[in-house]
Amino acid sequence: MYKIIIILILLIIMFYMVRRAARAWIEPKSEAATPGKDVMVQDPVCKVYVTVGTAIVEEVSGQRHYFCSQDCAKHFRREGTK
Repeated sequence: MYKIIIILILLIIMFYMVRRAARAWIEPKSEAATPGKDVMVQDPVCKVYVTVGTAIVEEVSGQRHYFCSQDCAKHFRREGTK
């Protein structure tokens, strides 16, 4: 009787492990480097939070920066070159 119970418990554990592995294989993880369009990011100049979908994106020295307006982007480029 105990052997049957142990076998059933092991089968249940195995089922959940296989299911988790199958879900991870079917649904690949998204890249963390690129935020989604609804993610809020902070403008480095005026400290305003904007969504990535509406932000102005500038790449300076290999690093991506998000701005609320063209004026903030110009200000950042000017201050960054000094």
